[in-house]
Amino acid sequence: MDAVFADTNALIRLLGGDTMVAELTDNKLVFISEMTEMEMLCKPNINKEQRRIIRSLLDDCVIVPFSPEIKQKAIKIRLSTRLKLVDAIVGATAINMGFNLITNDLAFASLDNLINVILLPNLE
Repeated sequence: MDAVFADTNALIRLLGGDTMVAELTDNKLVFISEMTEMEMLCKPNINKEQRRIIRSLLDDCVIVPFSPEIKQKAIKIRLSTRLKLVDAIVGATAINMGFNLITNDLAFASLDNLINVILLPNLE
């Protein structure tokens, strides 16, 4: 089965019914960073049903835990790019897994020489 790696904003768009993200993840294993899991579970101002839906989506993902290798890659990425630390961790995890990274965060383009970044168009 094919696999992809999703950034937090891609999961948020998927929950919002974004058809492009749905097509990119359809019939694929979706891998996410442990950091993405934490970001999704820490969303403020959501009700119990929304939290259940988020948990269900996360249960369908393969959550990649932090490792010493990911930590070292994240440090190198953070020091060599303009990515925030959270994004450097997500990027390092995606690079470590070797899958296409789905995101709408243009900052991830700085990793394009290390991984295939699928940049989603901004929603207007």
